[in-house]
Amino acid sequence: MAPVLVVPDGGLKTAEPRRIVVAWNQSREAMTAVRRALPFLKRAELVDIAVIDPPTHGPERSDPGGLLCQMLVRHGVKADVTVLAKTLPRVSEMLLRHGMDSDADLLVMGAYGHSRFREAILGGATRDLLAEGGLPVLMAH
Repeated sequence: MAPVLVVPDGGLKTAEPRRIVVAWNQSREAMTAVRRALPFLKRAELVDIAVIDPPTHGPERSDPGGLLCQMLVRHGVKADVTVLAKTLPRVSEMLLRHGMDSDADLLVMGAYGHSRFREAILGGATRDLLAEGGLPVLMAH
């Protein structure tokens, strides 16, 4: 499936993103988005892998985002990892704030689909980011 580039009403700041934030949660969708965005990531000045409240158990518990960072560096990407504590109610708010604070030109993330009932009750980061806008987002599922 092809990735989707969602551009906010204000348009793109630049045709070639220099600073990119990757929303990383170790999911298949997030990895698909990273792979689809690889041409942009290779040309960026800096790629920031953002991990929000990493799990305390699992393969990356001691180095959240470390394996992805290693993979990207092997592809010639200048990457760094930022671990964020969830201080805002929604993940989408955290990602947008981090993107704005780091002067990002693009946010890369996996797109998820949930049942209508679940989204109506719980919401979803994908839907919230599409509604809030403010930063170009490259999504893949």
